[in-house]
Amino acid sequence: MKNHCEKCGNELQEGSKFCVKCGNPIITKTGKIQVNEPTVIYCTNCGEKMDPLADFCIKCGVSKNKSHKHCINCGSNLTEEQDFCIKCGTKISSGFRIGNMKVSDGTQEQVDKLTKTTMGRAYLNYWLNWSNYKEKATRPDFWYAILSCVIVYLVLAIMTVILSVIPLIGTIVSVAFVLFIMLNIPPVIALYIRRSNDVGLNWKWFILSTVLSANLFLAILPSKEG
Repeated sequence: MKNHCEKCGNELQEGSKFCVKCGNPIITKTGKIQVNEPTVIYCTNCGEKMDPLADFCIKCGVSKNKSHKHCINCGSNLTEEQDFCIKCGTKISSGFRIGNMKVSDGTQEQVDKLTKTTMGRAYLNYWLNWSNYKEKATRPDFWYAILSCVIVYLVLAIMTVILSVIPLIGTIVSVAFVLFIMLNIPPVIALYIRRSNDVGLNWKWFILSTVLSANLFLAILPSKEG
């Protein structure tokens, strides 16, 4: 495409900086430079600016397609029914959002609600932690476990007495009852040691737990701070 001088209409040579006929300076017209601006997207849930390559919003945890959400602390998949991340404990607030609070920052109440000590759970932990001497057992854990053991012992003792009138069956039940009592020795020791850890006493305290007064003392002592 030929260019002409705007002042006199003379045909211009390509690359000319002024018109050879009238001396008019030539202003080279250039097209607007196109700049590839980075793509910016926003979270459909909270409006936070998102990285186009991100799978979910780092502020509220909701994925791009809003079909599910993630924990903003560890990235674990979450459901709308969850009150906190079961992997790292980060609190999940209502309204399809995830708060930025850790368990240590005030969500312990939520955790306690789901992990509330019951007699069944305490008795289950009593057996599962039969060799655990490093952790702690709270007063509810200790009370419920001991109470469960007493109830089980009484029931088995009554059954043993009732069935003892039958020669063979009575012998089998009696032997089984003795074996059951022996099987309780490791978890009982572990329970007393964990309770001693919780109140800040020496692990050898469980030796004194065979004394009734020591047993009650362990049961009522509060947990040691820290």
